[in-house]
Amino acid sequence: MSTASEPQVSSFLKEFKEIVTSGSGLLVIPRAAKNPTITMLGLTKKTVELEILGLSVTDYSSGPVPDRDRPGELWIFGKEINGHEIYIKLKIAEIKDTKIAKCISFHEAEFSLKYPFKK
Repeated sequence: MSTASEPQVSSFLKEFKEIVTSGSGLLVIPRAAKNPTITMLGLTKKTVELEILGLSVTDYSSGPVPDRDRPGELWIFGKEINGHEIYIKLKIAEIKDTKIAKCISFHEAEFSLKYPFKK
């Protein structure tokens, strides 16, 4: 798995958050693994969005890595929410010249994540 530099992670997060807050919003891809985690944590779509908007460089785990299913790159982050380590996979996709912020994964981590920029 590749590791980005702090400025690269910062740049990705800045662009991702601008897309979310500029009116395009956040597209949370429905996956079976996400639903139980979101329910267990008592989160809503809005609170998931707020947790993602609260990500920082220190929450970065790995990436970018090529998306094996569609064009683009995936970025992996982790965050402790209500005592659970949450695995978060994000992507900026482009559809007809419009950038879209996507949350591909949001579930309890299946393994302990590494955080290269946590001090």
